[in-house]
Amino acid sequence: MILTMATRNENMAPFMAVHPGMMIKPELVERGITQKAFASLLGVQPSHLSEIINGKRALTTDMAIRIEKAIGIPAKILLAAQTQYDLETADIAIDDNQHETIMVTIPVRDHNLFKEVVHRFGWS
Repeated sequence: MILTMATRNENMAPFMAVHPGMMIKPELVERGITQKAFASLLGVQPSHLSEIINGKRALTTDMAIRIEKAIGIPAKILLAAQTQYDLETADIAIDDNQHETIMVTIPVRDHNLFKEVVHRFGWS
């Protein structure tokens, strides 16, 4: 799942990718299963499951299959969500790296130039 925002030309652009772990957490809450109990059911350490649920670790094929067998969320959906998350995260990183930072030194005595730069960059 991805949240989007409209840009000036109304194209939709990603600004926050959502990890597939966000699909698992509400399911556990709804079923009244603790993360510790679910980790035990899956045969993994609670910290490992916690990292997946909190988006700090990628969901593997093996883990997706275990989750499907345990609570019925199809592995294909979980893995598609992970792939989408990976792609969106990469796109966001690329977009962030395309912004350029420029350092400008303007002599204090040249106030008109300073005002012009502030105006052109919309900092006023």
